[in-house]
Amino acid sequence: MKLLAEINVLKKLDHPNIIKLFEFFQDAKRFFLVTELCNGGELFDKIQSEQFFSEVDSANIMKQVLSAVHYSHNKNIMHRDLKPENLLMDSSGSVDDMRVTIIDWGTATEFVPGQKLYQKYGTPYYIAPEVLRRNYDSKCDLWSCGVILFILLCGYPPFNG
Repeated sequence: MKLLAEINVLKKLDHPNIIKLFEFFQDAKRFFLVTELCNGGELFDKIQSEQFFSEVDSANIMKQVLSAVHYSHNKNIMHRDLKPENLLMDSSGSVDDMRVTIIDWGTATEFVPGQKLYQKYGTPYYIAPEVLRRNYDSKCDLWSCGVILFILLCGYPPFNG
């Protein structure tokens, strides 16, 4: 089950820019996940309202995202669906003091360094060409980060989905 896989991944990660899972439990009908509160909304919505960001603000956001991606890759976990909709903010205030948190680790997988993967996961605007060719590694997350940076700076994706 995808949810249980996501929970197992989140249990292995502890980084300030990755959603923190505090507790998980279930009853006869439901699963319950207790996570940290990120009440600033999605980065996607902030992009829509701002249209684009300055280089300084974009760098601040991407430093946080890349720090989390580097950490997860060092733990041999790749996200495979990085996009502004999966980046939550902890504040709706200015970008200067905003903390970004990566969520939705349901498509994440553990990997062995150098291992190639073949399953196609991701969102069309952000997916690396290697994923479409079904022969990729953890660098597919870096492609997605590059697309996110382009959108932050320009306000639109670099190519059609």
